[in-house]
Amino acid sequence: MPARFSFLLLLWASSTSYAESINLTIYAASGSSRSSSSGESNAAFAVVRQTISLILQQGENDVVAPAVSPMLDPVSVILFDHSGKSDFRIVQQQFRADVLTEQKMLSRHEGQTIPFRLQEEQGTREVMGKIVRAGYWNRSGDSVEKANEPIIEMDGRYVFRLPGTPIFPKLPDGELLKPELRWKIAAANPTKLDAELIYLTDGLGWRADYNAVMTDEGKISQFTGWITLENNTGVSFEKTGLKLIAGNIRRLRAALRRSGESGMTTERVIVTGSYIPTEETGPTIQRRIFDEYHEYTVPTPVTLSDREMTQVELVRATNVNVVRSFIYDGSTVKVDSYGLDYAQLDSGFGTESTSKVAITSEFRNDASNHLGVPLPEGQVHFFRPDNQGHLQFTGDSNIGNTPRDEIVRSATGYAFDLLGERVQTDYKINDEERTAEESYEIKVRNHRRTAAEVRIWEHPCRWRQWEITAQSQPFKKVNQQTFEFVVAIPPGEEKKISYTIRYTQIPPKR
Repeated sequence: MPARFSFLLLLWASSTSYAESINLTIYAASGSSRSSSSGESNAAFAVVRQTISLILQQGENDVVAPAVSPMLDPVSVILFDHSGKSDFRIVQQQFRADVLTEQKMLSRHEGQTIPFRLQEEQGTREVMGKIVRAGYWNRSGDSVEKANEPIIEMDGRYVFRLPGTPIFPKLPDGELLKPELRWKIAAANPTKLDAELIYLTDGLGWRADYNAVMTDEGKISQFTGWITLENNTGVSFEKTGLKLIAGNIRRLRAALRRSGESGMTTERVIVTGSYIPTEETGPTIQRRIFDEYHEYTVPTPVTLSDREMTQVELVRATNVNVVRSFIYDGSTVKVDSYGLDYAQLDSGFGTESTSKVAITSEFRNDASNHLGVPLPEGQVHFFRPDNQGHLQFTGDSNIGNTPRDEIVRSATGYAFDLLGERVQTDYKINDEERTAEESYEIKVRNHRRTAAEVRIWEHPCRWRQWEITAQSQPFKKVNQQTFEFVVAIPPGEEKKISYTIRYTQIPPKR
């Protein structure tokens, strides 16, 4: 049984649980989950599908839906009759999520004296306190925010916090105690049916997390992927059918609320023992293509408790062959100039550089390398045994959505004993021929006790038309934006390369 840690409950935290018939499709957040100025959001969200029984009389019916997520998107609500035999329509919908909270009760009792319950070593006791201020409005820049900093008077003295748990005399009439979705439904005839309630909600999300244990022989001895699910909706989903969608899905409506508060507990659920099903390991997560995305179906129901993270095993593989490399990508200016209609001709452009040499690991995601499954975007945590056999953390790396048969490239840090140096040695422009030419000298020093092979990456960032006119040793064109030199450096030595690049067909100055 995994350890559970204390966590901050929502103020109305006796979370309502959904019926067993509920199904969720959760969409992964992509990239940094930031929203653009157009309102387009990459934040995680979910589709909730729940079967509800309706008994409708002819004419208008007032119907309150079962408990829903307080982060429901009201404009996304669909009430769907799969049989197509019922003649009804929603003529009015009301969604109320502004529930009664402790803060609101404090505001209602400003100026009044109420008891506060204190928990002490010898037991509980009550003290009386006057609510001088429940909270206040705070201006920060151009925005105004409510700050929950009360003032309580006790025996003629004042404290800027609650002395204990406030005890209120009664709940006000007509206040909303939990989020409520209410409809006015018009039916042509009396009918009884099972309809499906469908809506989008924020506060539910998932991501992929991977653990890779490296060996000195250049292999990943164990590669494990987990689906990490987070529930910040304020309600729990019991024994839920679960589908997950990976891919960059456009959603124009920005998230209604942002989650991310700390204090969650974590539980791991091992649904698959290996990415290849066996009688011993049980059923695996089912993968299929949905539209232009990847869909993962968890074969057994999963409970997603409120304010908790739940992990389901996604993939497991052993003896994955890895190519470990040192890459000196010296330029700090990474500009994609190939879509521009002008060239970067300032003499100092692209000359700023770093001395850091990156540590990278690459492996092919195919069946011959004991993988060959779609790997959703996520973070890989690398470990390696020390000389005593204890696993030590060696770095994290983000990977994008990786189809089967593609390369996974991870950069986990920078080598301590490898240093690079990159200097521009010449630069000239010929306006008549519409060309620019510059030369660089690059040095890499090896302070290790063993030899090192270093891949030196350079990027022609001034203009899209370019060619290498001179070089100290052969190079390989990786793509239109990168070319590579490979140098083998003995311990305690330095290797130097140089090249000249010529940009042609430069457009006239505007």
